Amino acid sequence: MGLRGVVYCLGLLLPSLVAAAPISLPLTQDNSIVMVDGEWSENAGSSGRIRIKGNQHIVALAIDTSAIAGKKVKSATLVCQQSDQTISGVSLSTIAVPWDERLSNGLTAGINGVAGWGYPGARFPAVCGGNAFTLVQRSESVIRDGAYHWEVPADMVHALATGVAYGLAIHEHDADYGRNPTIYSREQSGKKPFLLVELDDSAEPAPAPPTDLKLVEVDATQARLTFQAPASGLAYEVLIDGVPLGRHNIPLVRSGRTTIPLRDLPLAITKPGPHKVQVTTLSRTGQSSASATVSGTLFRSPEVPHPVVAFPAMSKLVPSLTVIPITDKYDQTGKPVGDLPADYRTHNPIFDGAKVRLVAAPGEVCGLQLILRGTKEVAVTTTLDGPAVRTDLYQAVYVPSEGRMIPDPLLPLPAQIPLRSDQDQAVFVDFFIPFDASAGVRRGSIQVSDGRQVPVEVTILPVAIPKKATFLCEMNGYGLPDRVDEYYALQQIAYDHRVHANILHYSHHTAAPGARKSNLDMRLPSGRRMDNKRYDNIVPGSKTAFWDDFAEAFGPYLDGSLFQNGHRGPIPAPGFYLTFHESWPLNCRAYFNGDPDAYRAFAEQPVYAETYVNVLKDFTQLAQSRGWTETGFQVYFNNKGSLNEKTKAPWILDEPSGFWDYRALQFYGELTDQGRARAGGPRIDYRIDISRPEYCRSELVGRPDLWIVSSWAFQHYRRLVTDRIERDGLRAWVYGTSNHVHETNRNIEAWALDAFSGGATGLVPWQTVNKDGSALKQADQLGLFIFDQDAQGQSVIRHSIRLKAFREAQQLIERLHLVQTHEGWSAHQLRQFIAQYVPLNAEVHKTSEEDAGTTGYGRLNPLAVESLRQATGELLSR
Repeated sequence: MGLRGVVYCLGLLLPSLVAAAPISLPLTQDNSIVMVDGEWSENAGSSGRIRIKGNQHIVALAIDTSAIAGKKVKSATLVCQQSDQTISGVSLSTIAVPWDERLSNGLTAGINGVAGWGYPGARFPAVCGGNAFTLVQRSESVIRDGAYHWEVPADMVHALATGVAYGLAIHEHDADYGRNPTIYSREQSGKKPFLLVELDDSAEPAPAPPTDLKLVEVDATQARLTFQAPASGLAYEVLIDGVPLGRHNIPLVRSGRTTIPLRDLPLAITKPGPHKVQVTTLSRTGQSSASATVSGTLFRSPEVPHPVVAFPAMSKLVPSLTVIPITDKYDQTGKPVGDLPADYRTHNPIFDGAKVRLVAAPGEVCGLQLILRGTKEVAVTTTLDGPAVRTDLYQAVYVPSEGRMIPDPLLPLPAQIPLRSDQDQAVFVDFFIPFDASAGVRRGSIQVSDGRQVPVEVTILPVAIPKKATFLCEMNGYGLPDRVDEYYALQQIAYDHRVHANILHYSHHTAAPGARKSNLDMRLPSGRRMDNKRYDNIVPGSKTAFWDDFAEAFGPYLDGSLFQNGHRGPIPAPGFYLTFHESWPLNCRAYFNGDPDAYRAFAEQPVYAETYVNVLKDFTQLAQSRGWTETGFQVYFNNKGSLNEKTKAPWILDEPSGFWDYRALQFYGELTDQGRARAGGPRIDYRIDISRPEYCRSELVGRPDLWIVSSWAFQHYRRLVTDRIERDGLRAWVYGTSNHVHETNRNIEAWALDAFSGGATGLVPWQTVNKDGSALKQADQLGLFIFDQDAQGQSVIRHSIRLKAFREAQQLIERLHLVQTHEGWSAHQLRQFIAQYVPLNAEVHKTSEEDAGTTGYGRLNPLAVESLRQATGELLSR
């Protein structure tokens, strides 16, 4: 070939060679966002080195993409110069809101006029890592010439180049806080991070607009837009009356029906009336489709009734006799616990000084607290006219707490109780109103054998609450009692208070080959112990398990026949831990190959996963055959382990922390799906206890699981949880700790109302069983059920007055459900109704990073909760 031919060929090749050359894109901003208590407001925007450290430091980068504007990306690599320590892998994600390098921190993006990260209260993790419709990608570290090379998906770069995203977040996979990995920042000359991009010269189809747009009203500040997605495109632009909707509310293009929340809008936009919404589809190269528009009336907020509540005026007093609501308390000297009005002992929502007035729906247990002083022993009795009503009476035990003697444990009321003139003695009374009780007024009295008495008037509402709880209060515990009859007694007390006790029966140290996998060895009613060895003896490849003792021990509780003669009739167990976990049926470590990715960890021995699925299928068939179809079975992975602790799980599966923990939960969730898949079969929930929902990084997405969310997470990342509830059909219960004995028990009611208002369907107070009886002598924040011995030395179970606060809260929520149905309200209107009476300004107090938190409500006014309760009664009486 002559010179002219060579030149000609090079001329043909040169454009493609130039096009194939990678383009280096520089950073315009970088910052290490700190998410450590006490350091949330720190800024590292001018630092020469920035830290990437587990869940404590996530690096934010903004990149100049002007050099690739209008171009399609084939591949990209983020290059960061390594400084201290080594990072094995990261999650890369887009950032959904604009931010300022020098002003941003964990609590704010630093943009003038915008609170939080895109919306008030939003913290940085809420707008990256797969949250707020951001893209997320797992990337293993490749280190070359002292620099990390992290693969970046093309669509992340497209999102940056088209203005759909405002940067990249780098989140380390590991959560080892004994080290401080860092990279060099853009301020470090010669070691600046950059994005290396390879372009794709293939054609990008022109985007089409969405179709079938519809608007849905929600409330005064938000609405919803739904439409059918186009066949192609990357993202959408949404305008409401010409004002752009924040990117953190706009999903990327996905096939099918799409829902976009219209929220976080300026006040000028959210005026009730007609509004126009315009949607445009963007392609990966920035092309815009024609606009699709829809108009409708939005942001209306219909008024909800606000019954004016008036409590009776003070009447003539009964000497030395006080009646107060069952949720309030005074210490032994008569000083209030919590913020009670000065005259509350003689004038409160249920007592005017001379008469007790209670209001109850059929099926409710309505209670009161009688406080006595005197100089001798007395008997206390009650009467109520009409058909017989079960009435339980208890004597309060005063225990030391924060230097005061405060009532908390309850004992059955003896025939005589001694009184003192200088000390209170509280007596608790529960009236179990039958479900078939007729509406009207029942009258009776409380009599003290020394001649004192007070009339009681119970007004029964025309609408009964449901027998089965719709808002569940699950009393958490660890380690089954010695005998099945003790377990039944525990559940009977829980049942009488419209709650249930769920007791975990395996430990953290079950993973090693040959280790004991569970602790199911209670003594059966026959006197024989459960054969735990046979129950655990499942060989690899088994398709069945030994269920005989399990069915004998738990069957009456699971199907509800244990409560056949109870106040609510036979109610199947609302929540029950099954034994399935990473080391049952088979010990995990015997099959684990050391890989942190659970999807690869058992690759050489698939029998591990097969046996799990087989035995779960076997249990599903057992439950079906036994009629346990309404029981709330839970598959729950409780263990907290690590790769290096050979007796434990390789991951933290209870309150996951690192990336591999969430991924392992996704793996086991999919196995559980295979084992429980049975149309019309028993309900088996895959339960995840989660205190860091913000760090899932798109693991667990799309799963309609049961999340037990810590109180702290529910307060600070509530939108993440409520969005998951709406999009995935997730159910959420809120996990925390009951209030201290020296704090008002109204905190429990407020906690339940707060959770319920936020979309949760249950509460889970932690470690509620006091096994050694110490709570009868010393205040125990956790102990709601207390093991004791009677005069004959037989084991009996007492309970705390705080358990009655859970019952009061649960019954109030049942009334609120009835009111919502009765009035035809939306969820927002119901929240608005609650807020008219009870301000829920929660604060969560934690004693450590792992503490789920105790929720407090400041100077909570008891009249507020009682006003809400009375208002529900008035609406249900219409």
